[in-house]
Amino acid sequence: MAVETVQVYRITGGDSTYPHSGTFTISDAGQILIDDSDGFRDSEFGDFTHTGGSDVPDQNVIASDVIGIGIGDTVDVRYKYTVTGSDGSSGTVYFLASNGQANYGPLIVSDFPLDPNVTYTFGTFNTDGAVAYDDLVVCFTTGTMIVTDMGQRPIETLREGDRVLTRDNGFQPLRWIGRKTIKPSRRTAPVLIGEDVLGTHGALLVSPNHRMLLRPPQSELFFQEPEVLIAAKGLLGMKGVRQVLEQSVTYVHILFDRHEIVFANGAPSESFLPGPQALDTLEEETRGEVLHLFPELGERESAFSHAARVCLKPHEADILRKLMVA
Repeated sequence: MAVETVQVYRITGGDSTYPHSGTFTISDAGQILIDDSDGFRDSEFGDFTHTGGSDVPDQNVIASDVIGIGIGDTVDVRYKYTVTGSDGSSGTVYFLASNGQANYGPLIVSDFPLDPNVTYTFGTFNTDGAVAYDDLVVCFTTGTMIVTDMGQRPIETLREGDRVLTRDNGFQPLRWIGRKTIKPSRRTAPVLIGEDVLGTHGALLVSPNHRMLLRPPQSELFFQEPEVLIAAKGLLGMKGVRQVLEQSVTYVHILFDRHEIVFANGAPSESFLPGPQALDTLEEETRGEVLHLFPELGERESAFSHAARVCLKPHEADILRKLMVA
């Protein structure tokens, strides 16, 4: 299933009626989770024509916190405008319609982060609103789908005690979940791994140091391991992998009784490994929560002394990446 998360904005001031001109301001309307999976243009948001005719009405909403868009609705982008912001920013906005109707309303998506404190000016109009999901503003927390014993669930809905599918140990209870919202720098900005880059999976946004499980044939030859864990930043340079500079991003940690491999948007990746360096990145209160749950982390040996797979060092990851793209 091709599942995509889309950030939606609402025009709250200025010209929200088609055709648009002049200036406008926005608010954050929320996110929608879309199932776009019939094999027709599944990497693009735009299966309807701009006149309201349905090409393939398969962009179904399976989760939404946007007022005016509900679960079961079909959504589409119809047309687009280039825009410039009073802060010097620029990009393209795409107007949303739902359920096959030519109802050009105030809801938009964008290929760059929009700011409620900025006034934007409409520029060039184009009737072709189709846009690749990977080009839209995305969010780490909402919509990252984790496989549980209740099916796939957005990571932000998980709670302690929920049973999550792991690669090695079946369904395991979640012991702790933590999150932190930051204004990322180049060093901390998330890495977007595009759809099917590492196998069969949806696009995934992770922190630069979050490790992904890879099984390339070169791994066993060079590292004597059939599967290895590589930090997402070590994949930069591969086709479909890029760093995304967002105004803010929320990173989520999920922790089990041991280091596990879980499935996020279908991609095998690691759970939180609370080693000394990882613990040092947590705020004091959050670090205290983890140490309260696992007091043995202060000891030399614990369940977290060994990772679920060999973790490649940066220079090793660089070697493997170059071999994979050669």
